[in-house]
Amino acid sequence: MESREVFCSQEETSARIKVFVGEFGSGKTELAVNYAMRTAECGMKTAVVDIDLVKPYFRTREHREKLEKKGVQVVAPGGRLAHADLPIMPQDLTRVLFSQDIRVIMDVGGAKSAVVLGQIRHQLMENGCEVWMLINVRRPFTSDVPGIIHAMQNIETVSGLRVTGLVSNTNLGEETTAEHIMEGINLTRLAASELGLPIKWVVIPTWLSGQIELPEPIFVLHPVTFYPWMEPE
Repeated sequence: MESREVFCSQEETSARIKVFVGEFGSGKTELAVNYAMRTAECGMKTAVVDIDLVKPYFRTREHREKLEKKGVQVVAPGGRLAHADLPIMPQDLTRVLFSQDIRVIMDVGGAKSAVVLGQIRHQLMENGCEVWMLINVRRPFTSDVPGIIHAMQNIETVSGLRVTGLVSNTNLGEETTAEHIMEGINLTRLAASELGLPIKWVVIPTWLSGQIELPEPIFVLHPVTFYPWMEPE
């Protein structure tokens, strides 16, 4: 089971900069927003950086107000460029990368967005970072182990960075079941074994909290994104 104490303890001993990468639909933005707020709740100065170029309407920057209320700095293109589908470096990016007292969570898309990482690769390496690939086996490009490996290698090639860990984030939104979670972690374990990488987290939604026991660390996700096709409560 996840607990605040376990999360805070792990975060304190891990790299200051976390880079979330993954294919379309892997759930990077939901996890980035949740992870940033959870980090801030641990009493750490936190910034979330949005350079996801793939989904112009479902990105970290759309949650600016909610994040800032939690004390999280949002680093993203603003003004006329807020919804631009362009490889634009956020204005405060260098500042937060070099501020040793700020924990940084970066929301990066697949290969198209990962290209941008090549521009700041040396800054990331200089300041120490972990690159985590999110895996949702219910998406076509990562539905099996060869697909997961291919997607990861593609991201590494265009970004110039090595993936350092995997996050099992299999979901079907509000329809996610325990069976989906188990399907995802089983495939992620196989990929992790073949790649020689650790599994950093297994993400489960709030309605499955307490129903799944795993040897890997569990991150309970509180959905924050409201999609147009979802009925308001």
